Amino acid sequence: MEPGEVLLGLGIVSAVLGVYCMIQIVRYLSLKGEKINFFLLRLKWFGYMSKYRELTLKETGDVGPFHRGYIVSMLISLVLVITGALLLDQ
Repeated sequence: MEPGEVLLGLGIVSAVLGVYCMIQIVRYLSLKGEKINFFLLRLKWFGYMSKYRELTLKETGDVGPFHRGYIVSMLISLVLVITGALLLDQ
C-alpha cells in the first residue's frame, strides 16, 4: 500500500470517530429533552453543538468530551485526507 492510501484510510477512520461523537451529542441532547430535527440535522448541527457545550458547562463546569472529540477528529480527518490525496496525486 502506498502512504497516500494509508493516510486516506486513517482519515476515513477519524471521520467515523467524528460521526460517533456526533451521534453521542445528539443522544445526550435528546435525553435532556432537547427536540432534535433529524431531517435538518446537517443544517442545525452547529447549533446542537453549542447547546451541548452550554449544557455540559452548566452541569460539570467543563466542556463535554464529545465536543472536543468531534472537533479534533474532524480536523485530523481533514488534514489526513488532504495529505493522502496530495501524495496519491504525485
